[in-house]
Amino acid sequence: MKRLFFLSLAFILAFMLISCDSGNTGDFKITLKLPIDYEGVCGDLDEEYDHTYCINDSDQVMLSIYSKSTVTDEYVYADRKLIKVTNNGGGKEEFIRSLKKGAYYRFFVEVTNSNEKLKLTGGIDGILYDDKDNYDVDIFLAPAGDFARVVSDRNNVNKSSLESYFNDGGSKGAASVALKDGRIYMAGGYDLEEDEISKKAVIFDMHSLSKNNVKDLPARLYDHVVAFLDDGSENGMIVAGLGMGEDDVLNDSVWVYNPKSDRYDMLALGASPMTKAKAITIDGDVYIVGGCTEGGASSSVYKISAKTGSVASELFASLKTGRCNHAIADVSKVTVDENGVKTVTPRILVIGGSSDYKNEGKETPILGENFAELVTKGSSVTMTVTDRNGGDDSNLKGTGLIAPAAVGVLMDDKEEDETVVAVLGGYLRSGEEDAASWVNNPSLFVFSEKGENTLVYDTNGTANECARPSAALLGSEEKSVLKYVAVNCGSEEISRTKKSSSAQVVFVLQVKRVKDSSLGTEVFSSSVKDSLMDENHDPESDAEIVDGPVAVDALGQVFMLGGKYIYQVGSYALP
Repeated sequence: MKRLFFLSLAFILAFMLISCDSGNTGDFKITLKLPIDYEGVCGDLDEEYDHTYCINDSDQVMLSIYSKSTVTDEYVYADRKLIKVTNNGGGKEEFIRSLKKGAYYRFFVEVTNSNEKLKLTGGIDGILYDDKDNYDVDIFLAPAGDFARVVSDRNNVNKSSLESYFNDGGSKGAASVALKDGRIYMAGGYDLEEDEISKKAVIFDMHSLSKNNVKDLPARLYDHVVAFLDDGSENGMIVAGLGMGEDDVLNDSVWVYNPKSDRYDMLALGASPMTKAKAITIDGDVYIVGGCTEGGASSSVYKISAKTGSVASELFASLKTGRCNHAIADVSKVTVDENGVKTVTPRILVIGGSSDYKNEGKETPILGENFAELVTKGSSVTMTVTDRNGGDDSNLKGTGLIAPAAVGVLMDDKEEDETVVAVLGGYLRSGEEDAASWVNNPSLFVFSEKGENTLVYDTNGTANECARPSAALLGSEEKSVLKYVAVNCGSEEISRTKKSSSAQVVFVLQVKRVKDSSLGTEVFSSSVKDSLMDENHDPESDAEIVDGPVAVDALGQVFMLGGKYIYQVGSYALP
């Protein structure tokens, strides 16, 4: 029977990287933090338990190291070390590695079992090495393709769990995003227990597994936009604004937050007051699409850029149909010339939504031929939407789809890459207009482009019906036939006005190609991956949530927020 290692104090694995260059005299220690041992099975030798959260004597740990000289450089592979777990210290091992003072490092850890199956992963980005003695970095591990609550001390989880500024009472409309160095910014939202809109802002430091309060938003906001803006600096910047303010007043202000100076500067965007707009980052620039205005819905698409050293904004395009409560996905075209120069042509797929600003369940859905649009520089075209048989078996153009999540998924398992869009959650109209009701969307969709201005969708069922999910692409290995989307499900309730909501549910979608024998062709399948958690829920948390944001870092690790605790989804990717 396997011997399970139970480290009574910290549940750590330590690796000493001892520098040998002149002037680099400090020891560098990486401490691996493991997920909560909910059932205490890591101290039990009974094989009936699932020991994925444990480090076993038959496991192996792979530490991958990447480096770059300046912030603007691309990371390059530096070294890799396989450490076998052979003692009750969990596999502590020393080896020589020249770490250069002033260089930036990325570390990625994989734990595999005796069958070489990937079970735990974690990573950290943007580590600027100096030669201080006992320089430490924490890396939290999560089960690959599954989620775990982030804790700094596995044996003292009540005090060491990473927490948001909300509690068990629930929240809605918060927003978050990852900075370039892997830290997570979160701001605003409506606190259901306190019955107030928050202006709080925090940064979660994944190096020290800690929460740091930063300067508040300039106004109390929820249903606002938050997005990462790359200005070439070490951390990058944050675009935040629009949204719903106090006394149900719509906000037209947008700010740029600098995490280094902890300061917000006003951006002259020129947008109408609006809420429920969508924002996305493409090639370091931020695009804000649509939004609910007092008179209906915005058709504007704004671009915000900071690559020239100053922040600039412009009207990028106009939608054919103004909309809010919609979903957007990055379907940009990327080309690389013979000199290795990459060119990104921004393309944004816009799906569903509503054409007016009303209470939930009373909106007017976007229907018919206007259901989906493709936005490019200076234009937007409506997309013909059909199922595989040329019809519309889910009647999307007749029912609409409000508040879904959409994620662009690069399928690179064949000679020619293809970006498809996984769409889930939201709610749709049932019945005729005069007697219509609203129901949660019972399906998972995968949209793919077929011909000019044409989308084809494949439909799958789901056990998790989410009225307002948030989702992000989870990192996976190149050429993998399986891709994964992490989902912060939130509430099944369509109404967001209630002061109670359903327990926070987190899960992972698996997207892949499958052969459809009846059609004689390949289609795309989307299904919910099994979780180690009971019903995709943290059994030791009573946190409730209407909708919660997600943030994905450069390593492809996804973080779920909005409830009481912060959860990490383990990536499949090697950076």
